Amino acid sequence: MICRKFSDPALNMLWCEQYSLTPLIMCLPKETWEATHNGTRIVFTREPSLTDWEPVRINASRIRRLVAHPDVLLPCMNPSGPVLRALFALFPPRQLFPNIRALHFGAVSQLPEFHSDFPLLRQFLSPELETLSFNLPVDGLTSEVEQFLGALSAELPNLNKLPIVGWDVGVTWHNIPNIQHSHRLQSLSLSVREPEKPSGNGRLNLSTLKHLSVDGFLLQDCTAFLLQVATPQLSAIEISYNHMPASPAQITAVIESLATSCRTFGSLEKFFLIDYSMGLRRDFDPHSLLHSHIFRPLLKYRRLSTVNFGDIGRYCLDDVFVEDVAVAWPGLRELKFAEETRQTTDVTFAAMLSLASKCKSLHILQLSFNATDFPTLPHAPDGTRELWPTQTALHEPHVAHSVVSEASSFHLFLAVVFPSLARLIHAEHLQFSKIKELWEQLLKEREMNPAIVATWRDSLLQPQP
Repeated sequence: MICRKFSDPALNMLWCEQYSLTPLIMCLPKETWEATHNGTRIVFTREPSLTDWEPVRINASRIRRLVAHPDVLLPCMNPSGPVLRALFALFPPRQLFPNIRALHFGAVSQLPEFHSDFPLLRQFLSPELETLSFNLPVDGLTSEVEQFLGALSAELPNLNKLPIVGWDVGVTWHNIPNIQHSHRLQSLSLSVREPEKPSGNGRLNLSTLKHLSVDGFLLQDCTAFLLQVATPQLSAIEISYNHMPASPAQITAVIESLATSCRTFGSLEKFFLIDYSMGLRRDFDPHSLLHSHIFRPLLKYRRLSTVNFGDIGRYCLDDVFVEDVAVAWPGLRELKFAEETRQTTDVTFAAMLSLASKCKSLHILQLSFNATDFPTLPHAPDGTRELWPTQTALHEPHVAHSVVSEASSFHLFLAVVFPSLARLIHAEHLQFSKIKELWEQLLKEREMNPAIVATWRDSLLQPQP
């Protein structure tokens, strides 16, 4: 017999995190259950006795995290409805899981009949629960759901993380005012749909919040919500929308709304704005471009290290803005202006080199630029030409829809200024193969003769014809 001094800690580790209740049910004697529906459903072959249930009870007490599997498409075996109802009739959830700290209600069952079982969900709530995630019912918010939302702060005093997901529905202002009384809440994810303006002048004060994710049917939904909340300690925000693209005016509005909700410019470190509509009904006016001035309000947030714009439209940035980014965000680690469609750009190769070399921690860069001509080199204080400082953090630049030619010596600059580059990423239609081959050949030459880099530097400093 294995000593419990060793077996108990091992079993606690084994059961600590589970993705479903299936492993628990499989602790019952094999003769009490079988898999049906092509191995996807567990049903009883006979009613288990109290003794049969004992291993289930013991192992359930070891579970601290009952969460969704990272691979949401992974096929799995689920206990049937009668099996789960028998389990919870015998052991109420709060009693069955005394040590649970994180719960994704979707992990309780994949069966549709349990998706909106908020009375059952409420039985899981305990003062020790720190993370709670659940989906809103697709048929709208019933009074039962609204009462549940209103009671969260009172029933979960240690709540730290709260993702609330809704596909066709979302929370509204009057559903969640009590969330501000969750004094330990640091991470909040919400689906918002046409949030109405609250009565009076009050705003939702989320004073402890560090991370906020807001998903709207339209981008305007997110803007309306941000204008109603105060998040003085916010360090990361992700704004997304999924029904249709947003106009430049709407994107301007959501960026400007950030100053209302997050007035402490020294706290914000990560900003994401993502369009998940996948280009549905994307019909751009040729003059509806996203100019640099739209993004300038973000420059006030000097601690930004991650800035990610995901396919929100057609960018029309300029060198002055790119240079200002390098000054405003010296600790920048990731910068993405991801775009779906090919377009011209006013950002020069010189501006891209300047940005990447000044931001010493920049690891990921996605930006379109024009590299058809040899870039204008910087000058030393004595007026002599010099190259941009070597930057070793940049590993995988995404040149997106950049226009590149051999005349710019693009491959040489990359090999000299960014010696740690692992690979180049570019849009599929970009005629980039020749330039990429030249750069890859330089890497092979440098590996065989590291001293050759000095020759490359000298050639780049020579006057160009």
